[in-house]
Amino acid sequence: MEDIKKDPRPMLPYSGRIIGTVVRALDLSHEALRSRTARRFFAGEPVNEHDHTEIFLALGEALVESGAVPNPPLFQRYEASLTRMLPAIIARAAIRWDMLVGMMQSHSVSTTDSGPAIASVLRLIVVDAAIRVFGYMRLAGLEPSSPQTPMWAQENGGARHLRSLASSAGLTRTLLATLLEVSENTVDNWMDGKNRPTTENIAALSNVLAPRMNGTSAEQISENIRLEFALATIADALADEIGRERVIELSDALVRFIWLITQDVNEMERPPVEEACAVEYDAMAFGTAHPSTHTLLRNLAILEPDAGWKQYIIAASLPWDLAFQEAGVQNTRPRMAAGLAQDFADVSQMPDPGINALSAFVATNGSLDYSRVAAGDLTLLNTIVGTQVTQLRAIARDFPTSPGAHFQLGSLLGKIGELTSRRDLVDQGVAECGIAAALAPNWDNPSVEAGIMLANFGAFDEALIELNRTAKRLPAATPHLQFATGYVLMRLSRHAEALERFESVITFRSDYALAHLHAASCSFALGNQRKGISFAKTARRLGEPGEYVAWKSGKYAKKRRRRKSA
Repeated sequence: MEDIKKDPRPMLPYSGRIIGTVVRALDLSHEALRSRTARRFFAGEPVNEHDHTEIFLALGEALVESGAVPNPPLFQRYEASLTRMLPAIIARAAIRWDMLVGMMQSHSVSTTDSGPAIASVLRLIVVDAAIRVFGYMRLAGLEPSSPQTPMWAQENGGARHLRSLASSAGLTRTLLATLLEVSENTVDNWMDGKNRPTTENIAALSNVLAPRMNGTSAEQISENIRLEFALATIADALADEIGRERVIELSDALVRFIWLITQDVNEMERPPVEEACAVEYDAMAFGTAHPSTHTLLRNLAILEPDAGWKQYIIAASLPWDLAFQEAGVQNTRPRMAAGLAQDFADVSQMPDPGINALSAFVATNGSLDYSRVAAGDLTLLNTIVGTQVTQLRAIARDFPTSPGAHFQLGSLLGKIGELTSRRDLVDQGVAECGIAAALAPNWDNPSVEAGIMLANFGAFDEALIELNRTAKRLPAATPHLQFATGYVLMRLSRHAEALERFESVITFRSDYALAHLHAASCSFALGNQRKGISFAKTARRLGEPGEYVAWKSGKYAKKRRRRKSA
């Protein structure tokens, strides 16, 4: 049997690729950032911890030396070095980003669409970035721009910025070409976004613009152009993944949040930042992770007019694994492999007769907060059982040949049964998934889901029987089935067989964090230290550090044999 085609879902890149984009966009020339190791890291490949540290140290130094992140005079007054601070700040932010991306890939909200998970990751990042930028701007004595869509977020953002500068300086394209001693076609390509000016071109542009613009120097203009192009490059990369409209929404929120936080702080009775800058420093260094920023977040949630953003502002003050769940994007089957599931469209060209009713149900009910059910919220449980289960039963009744309707009903029943320890509901969920599987025999999701329900309830032997039955029925051993089977085998202490399944999943999705995590656990259980350490390190890099931490703490250390006394 052959695995299904390569997973087509969009995925956010890990921090190495984003940092590489920034380095290229700013044309940072530090030797360590041009090395073969750095190029591997920027391509998304793993590097060892020593090289990782060297890259971050070089990045901090290059950002300050290039003027991309100027060193505030206040830092010099306190004999603080931004060059030494930036690497730690970037590293902490990168770890949080990678943790969320890894979590998103392992616990996506939908079996076929990672869009909601991506949106939630980016919204948490925007809130964190707003806190950090606010802190830096206060320390640097800079005022935020008023809330409006920044040019760098729009299509051809760098070119838009150049056109704005030329207009402010009163220069036409023809005159600008004459003063720079370049062709009009060259200037047109810059202004229209076809080519980006080189570092030398930017310096020449700045020298021409500065005398015609009051209150700024050529150096400041040059730094500003480079920063705008760098931000525009990142915005373009995101737009390719999530669309330009969402990029603009996120950038609008970022600018608005920085402005609102600054206005809020300006109205507080606080000593001047020159006399007491601890809050600003903590905001810049730690973002939303630091308790001192939580007052700023609460105030921002009150000031922010968009109700949809309020929950993310509050959630950003929580540990981000909890925040990810509270934002409503955690998969309804914790610790399992929804991100690997097969799309129904892959196996059936027939439209699902109940799809419109299901879409209306999701739009009306939104995400289900299972964490509250697990915590014993009986009011919410009654709402789910009394309303949402009833609605899904009605959809399945009205559209008896809809695989999606029976699958969604089965998933909900199984989850409630798991959280309330009701085996009867789990059995009902398994039965509904069985109907969905019969209606769409080549679709892996319903029958694998039945095994997952039993596993989550602790019935591992029954789960394995269900999954083995599924393997015989499906035309291909899909990664979703392989992962679920591996998980059950691991829980039954059949580690060699489980490891085989996880390695198969990794072949399909090398960036799937949970597969590496469980492969590490199985490898250590089998006494294979080399494999275990390798899988654990990769899992940690992808946002699942559990087995790595266990290994580093000595949990899997080989015991020395005692010599027999003579």
